[in-house]
Amino acid sequence: MKPLILIDTPAPLQVLVPELARQQYLAVDTESNGYYAYHERICLIQISTLSEDYIIDPVRISDLNSVSKLLEDPAIEKIMHAASNDIAGFKRDFHCRVNNLFDTALACKLLGIEQLGLSRIISQYFGIELNKKWQRCDWGLRPLRQEQLEYARLDTHFLIDLRHILAKDLRERSLWEQAQDVFAKASAQEIPERAFDPQGYRRIRGFRNLNRVGKQLLQALHAYRDRRARELDRAPFRVMSNEALIRLASYRAVTLEQLQITGGLPRPYRSGRLAADLLAVIQQALEAAESDCFSSSSDSDNDRDQHFDKPAEPGHPPLGENH
Repeated sequence: MKPLILIDTPAPLQVLVPELARQQYLAVDTESNGYYAYHERICLIQISTLSEDYIIDPVRISDLNSVSKLLEDPAIEKIMHAASNDIAGFKRDFHCRVNNLFDTALACKLLGIEQLGLSRIISQYFGIELNKKWQRCDWGLRPLRQEQLEYARLDTHFLIDLRHILAKDLRERSLWEQAQDVFAKASAQEIPERAFDPQGYRRIRGFRNLNRVGKQLLQALHAYRDRRARELDRAPFRVMSNEALIRLASYRAVTLEQLQITGGLPRPYRSGRLAADLLAVIQQALEAAESDCFSSSSDSDNDRDQHFDKPAEPGHPPLGENH
């Protein structure tokens, strides 16, 4: 296998693009930082031809309009595997559409192949085992290790050869026209931008085991976590886990001492300004819940007692946490 070619400055990109524009097939993939960042972005673009593997670094190169034109060029077939996330990223970050798509995962599905992961497909057709060590790494960090680049290049290295094998099978089974329709729909799909769901707290495991006050507190904590995640540009679960939110909603810590013994709470929220902010969120939510409860004419005394039952002890997991 020839050495990969890293493109991380504008000058070599200007030389490369005309060469890529002459190709009939381009294998394309991306690596993003969505597992780490709130505002996901494409951090690497891998492009392979029949003879070379290129990696383009969008973190280092700001103007990728020439790459966008390649993706939009209907004369070049873009071969991708499970392309929906990549297509969404190109639309979001570069405002371009991928025209003339061949999605190898969709082709495999049409052919009745059940295991659609790229590593399984490459193993099945080429006898090569792909190392998935770097699958969940933060691709937005620089510098990248050579091992990471080698991992990334393999996501496109085999795709053109795989495309030809699958295309032959599709034609032999009279599935080619159907595949073209499927590919066109995949390319045209409009994928909504990720937005905060204010009702997302209801899907957190353990929500159903909270009483009304706990649920209102969880709603406030869920919104607070999202605000912090936006400020830090960090994935929400990396700011505070769902388990920590459930514990906070169950324990209802109102003092710094209670906050400090809440299991699973990240260290920055146990002292200082962030602890004070978190306690303020909890206190405000509890006051609002109490106001809502006692101003409701439909609540009986027993209902109010149930809504404001004794919070769980910090040393014990709340209901729903034994999993």
